[in-house]
Amino acid sequence: MRITENLLSKQTLQDINDILRRYTELNSQLTSEKKYRYPSDNAAVVSKVSNLDSRLREIERYTSNIQTAKNYVNMYDTSIQEISSIFYRIKELAVSGAHGTLSVEDRNAITEELDKINTHLVSIANTEIGGNYIFGGAQNNKKVVTDDFEITVPPSANVRNKISLADQEIEYGVTVYDVFVTDSGASVFGIINRLSKAIGSGDNDSIQKELGNIDEIQTKSLNSLAKVGSVERMFEMTLKRMGDFDSFTTEFLSKESDADLAEVIMQLSMQQTILQAALKAASSIIPPTLVDFI
Repeated sequence: MRITENLLSKQTLQDINDILRRYTELNSQLTSEKKYRYPSDNAAVVSKVSNLDSRLREIERYTSNIQTAKNYVNMYDTSIQEISSIFYRIKELAVSGAHGTLSVEDRNAITEELDKINTHLVSIANTEIGGNYIFGGAQNNKKVVTDDFEITVPPSANVRNKISLADQEIEYGVTVYDVFVTDSGASVFGIINRLSKAIGSGDNDSIQKELGNIDEIQTKSLNSLAKVGSVERMFEMTLKRMGDFDSFTTEFLSKESDADLAEVIMQLSMQQTILQAALKAASSIIPPTLVDFI
């Protein structure tokens, strides 16, 4: 094969273009800090990176949903613990009020405390997070209990909050019917009102009856507290697992997509040296033209 000047010039220009293309690729990696920017650069890796990005966004969404639900669960836990301690105090007052030797002043003091407890329980029932009443069930946009001790949530709205994680649906909500209402439908607010009147009048039979209702509703609240505790632990474990998976995926994504900047800078310097050498060699290979003398 005859090596002509035209062939040498063509090959030299092609080599220079290859060097410039490689130089451009390295400069793009340096500015973007990514190995590949377009599917045409490396379809297999870019597709894998895209899938990993989708997984990370999915993990972020799940984590956000769990954290929101966990805020509710923490509030349920705090509120129900306070409610349970209040029920213990109500039982103490009921037992004290059943003594026949109490003076009128003593009975008045007990009934006054019970009335204050009832008002405080209303404020707990109306606990809200971000404008949503946590014990409202499906009707969480309005007060759960009025100042007249009436529950506004209809039985049809007695729906507990749930969260969907992948193919699993987790129930974490607690409604007013779980901690403020007996199975027979008696509200704690009505129970306390009747108990207060019974103590004021010295009606021991009614005191014993309402004391039994308090026992029932306290048992319901403790059962709800146990469920809340188990859900809280599950959320904590899920958040930890999500965090571990996020760290693993982020690290794997970094290895697949992030450019090694030190290596890129070294390669850029090398390509620059090669380009300068190629241009110098080309100047002696490519014959001068009339343009060079203008």
